[in-house]
Amino acid sequence: MEQHTQGPWIVSLDPRYPNEPCIDAVIDGVTWHIALCHNAAGPDDGSAEANARLIAAAPELLATLKAALPALRADVEKQTAVGANRPSIESVTLRTARSRYEAAMSLLAKIDGANGTQNATTGR
Repeated sequence: MEQHTQGPWIVSLDPRYPNEPCIDAVIDGVTWHIALCHNAAGPDDGSAEANARLIAAAPELLATLKAALPALRADVEKQTAVGANRPSIESVTLRTARSRYEAAMSLLAKIDGANGTQNATTGR
């Protein structure tokens, strides 16, 4: 995985694009533009600000997900051990724990670019 620009990321406005919020990272006093959010359905859409806030939270969301992985994995292991006495019945709790862990791992693979997704525009 290539390393993303370090956070925190902030939402700001670039004077060149007064109606479209930017996502910036401030690193050692230098502002780096990460992304510009356009209004999807015109200037009155309002989705650009919400999209910018979501994107700006990405580094914190990623760190939180990575921090939660050991607990998610431990829950799967605990529920597997509990269910060892009844191997023919997989508990709802184990299925839920496994589903949460697998969803987290799948999301991390997507972030790492390891899931084989292609760019819709370029096909790469």
